[in-house]
Amino acid sequence: MSRFSKITWLWIAFILVGLAACGGGAPTTDPALAFTQIWQTVEVAQAATALAASQTPSVTVTRAVSLTSQASNTPLLTSTSLPGVPSLTPISTLAPASTQTGVCDNSQFITDVTFPDGSEVVANSPFTKTWRVKNLGPCTWNPNYQLIFGWGGVGTNWNTTQPSPFLATVLPGETLEISVTLRAPLTPGNYSAAFRLQNDKGFNFGDYLTVVVTAK
Repeated sequence: MSRFSKITWLWIAFILVGLAACGGGAPTTDPALAFTQIWQTVEVAQAATALAASQTPSVTVTRAVSLTSQASNTPLLTSTSLPGVPSLTPISTLAPASTQTGVCDNSQFITDVTFPDGSEVVANSPFTKTWRVKNLGPCTWNPNYQLIFGWGGVGTNWNTTQPSPFLATVLPGETLEISVTLRAPLTPGNYSAAFRLQNDKGFNFGDYLTVVVTAK
């Protein structure tokens, strides 16, 4: 309660006391007692007002923290085959599509000349697999190009096969028949592997050339 309100209450008290003092007859109320009661009423009102003000809840505004994910800078792992090192790329039993067009060396698988994929071979016996391929690149293949083992051959010794050099010069657009002699495993079962063409600088190129046979 403000200072002006206190004065107002005091004036009211004095007026009441004056009226009581001026009234006719014996006063029924002691003026001092009346003044004391009025003043106590003023103090109680002030205390109630102060208590209500102190209990008014305060509002606190908390800003939400926005969590923004950071971009990952984890590099992607790549695997590049070294010259002359067998490739770890899984083979496909389907005729692979031509790749790497526009580079110097590129080849396309045309057909299996001998022992098409799925052929039966005699266990522990040698057999010669021959493929026909086409030179798709702008560069000429020379006798320093070769056929090398690529991947697979689990249960066989085909990974020890020596490279087979090209037996002719192959111009762009021409075809070549390239062969490798393998030995069928002693244990009957299904076996598969892939071979690659390699240029005179030691880089592999072109379609995979697959061997898929059943030893019996």
